[in-house]
Amino acid sequence: MERETDGPVSREAYDDLAAGYEEITGAAIREHYEWPAVRSLLPDLDGTRVLDAACGDGFYTERLREAGATVVGVDASAEMVERALDRFADDPGVQVRQADLTEGLAFLDDRAFDLVLCQLALEHVRDWDAVFTAFHRVLNPGGRVVVSTSHPIRDYVDAEYDARDQVLATDAAYAEVERVDRDWGDEDEAFTVPFYRRPLAAVFGPPTDAGLLVERVVEPEIADAFRKAEPERARRFHEGPPNFCCLRFLKPSPA
Repeated sequence: MERETDGPVSREAYDDLAAGYEEITGAAIREHYEWPAVRSLLPDLDGTRVLDAACGDGFYTERLREAGATVVGVDASAEMVERALDRFADDPGVQVRQADLTEGLAFLDDRAFDLVLCQLALEHVRDWDAVFTAFHRVLNPGGRVVVSTSHPIRDYVDAEYDARDQVLATDAAYAEVERVDRDWGDEDEAFTVPFYRRPLAAVFGPPTDAGLLVERVVEPEIADAFRKAEPERARRFHEGPPNFCCLRFLKPSPA
């Protein structure tokens, strides 16, 4: 059931999502589940140079700025970039560019950043090799890449059972990188967003092949704030596999 896709598919989906994206980024699953795990992996941000890869409308870019970082945000969606530009129009510490992560980020200098952050975006991307090659190139030696993405176990389990909410698949081959769309629509209208599931080997292979070292892996915890905000979803997450995995990679300094 493997199907090819290209960047414009995800880009168009997020163009359509842009108007209501702040509701998604502020939702309990991100605010009280994903973000605390990501934040635990970040270094002291004061004075750091950060690439916010797939920055969306700049919701988390704003948090990086509040912590003292200077930020370059990139996103493939023109609508998201427009909103981010509006958000930071008066802030010289943030630059925003439209760019596809799989195309190399050639406009960015080598070793330009101390940190690359990429939150909940790579599950929409098939080719991680190109992405992590670019991340390694723009990262200063001793710098880190922090990624949150869909958990391979959750993706496989969800795709195996067609009763799972949103998942448009009824089978899965764990060893394959496969496209499995999800329906983020409502009872009145379908809204399909492309996702890729991949085995653990395909999660860790591209960053380590690019020259990064695995430094830490975090699976988000079910915090009390998440239980209070969305008790039913928190219960399902507690009983099932983690929704996300959060990873930190190190670019080693030359010997």
